[in-house]
Amino acid sequence: MLRPTPYKRKISVRLYPRLASTNQSGFCPVRLTARWHGEELQVDTGEIILPQREGKNGEIELLWHSESQTVMSGRKLTAKEEGTVPTHPDFHYNINSRLSKMVKQVVDTFNRLWDAAPFEKVSKAAMFAELLPAEVRSVAAPAPVKMGVTRTFRQVLEEWKAENRNLAKDSLRKYDQLATMMEVWRPELRPEQVTQKVAKEYQQHLLDLQKSDATIKIHFAGIRKCLEQLNLKADMAWLQYSAKNAPQLDLEMEEVRRLISWRPTSEALAEERDRWLFQMFSGRRYEDLEKFDKRERIMLTLGDGTNVPALLHAQGKTGNDAAVPLPPIAVKIGEHWNWHFPARTWQQRGDLIKEIAKQAGLTREWDDRLITGGKVVHNWRPIHQVIGTHTARHTAGTLLKQVSGGNKALAKMVLGHADEDVTDRYAKDKARLLAPAVLEAWQKILGEWYDGVPVR
Repeated sequence: MLRPTPYKRKISVRLYPRLASTNQSGFCPVRLTARWHGEELQVDTGEIILPQREGKNGEIELLWHSESQTVMSGRKLTAKEEGTVPTHPDFHYNINSRLSKMVKQVVDTFNRLWDAAPFEKVSKAAMFAELLPAEVRSVAAPAPVKMGVTRTFRQVLEEWKAENRNLAKDSLRKYDQLATMMEVWRPELRPEQVTQKVAKEYQQHLLDLQKSDATIKIHFAGIRKCLEQLNLKADMAWLQYSAKNAPQLDLEMEEVRRLISWRPTSEALAEERDRWLFQMFSGRRYEDLEKFDKRERIMLTLGDGTNVPALLHAQGKTGNDAAVPLPPIAVKIGEHWNWHFPARTWQQRGDLIKEIAKQAGLTREWDDRLITGGKVVHNWRPIHQVIGTHTARHTAGTLLKQVSGGNKALAKMVLGHADEDVTDRYAKDKARLLAPAVLEAWQKILGEWYDGVPVR
């Protein structure tokens, strides 16, 4: 009778950079592969590394050492490998420590299972069950295994940002609050550990803090984004949050004119007041205004043969082409600043426009209401405490519709909103047709300031 072949206490564990998954920044994930008893287990370590890069003199700097399976501080690829180079973008000893712990976890798990039944085969299912807790397996079963020290919400979202650098800054920034909140609420919690129970508790936590429904919706979208980034299921109904948005502030005609006639008390305030007005006239989002290029200025020839200045651009958020006719005051603002506004952060701009509105006497009370859990919490404040950079676009849309008898086409063109008529594809043609009506609307809004210059 043949005796079964005894299995040895032997396992091979290797770490490999997944170069095929390298992102635009040159970073790639590290995969752990374990082989034993004819079995193989591949898992994502959750670590993102830069395996190599080009040095100052064009030489290749190796940052991953395949023999030791570690991230190095960096060495020049020369005959004698002389001289050191800058360290890996993340602290290499931190990465190596985490990877070493994962390798040790796999080896220790194998040895423990082998000791429980010496010379018998250790199954892949047994290894899987030991390495991944049951509550995580129930969520992550369809996806690659994550084990050991997995990534935090912030680490996953930073990876998502690195892979989506083409998105607008506001889009890249909006999930930061989720990462910060998780670090305070449950710092040990990882994205793959979010269950329906955890999601419900987190929603209640946000409601207890009186976060708005719009904010809670963004937080839950961020959780789904994390799960998608980890290749985990993210379309569960309990990860959806329905939000009711509070109305946004927009200025009245008299308030816009007051901003134009206000005399700035500093160069920074003058620049921000003019930038805010230019943003309103051009219908641009802040991120689109940041990318403004002088070459986007064009002249539109109307049906009567007259030429009007306009800006041709693609909205960063919608991707729609927009050719926006400019009233004379907008052209004068552009010329004054040489069609270039100094770069400022979103926070700086918000603080400046609030100070401008306060000095200009914009004291109308506005219900900056908070809708949380479907309930309205009223918050009446003077508009100089509420106004922001995005108020410019809201104001443009509201006033253009107001003075044109509710003609939505004017606001849609200026703001670059999607057009329901898919046959109307050409921005310049649409602008030529609507330009007279747009300029007439601005004339009604601005009055004597239509072809004037903001007070300086």
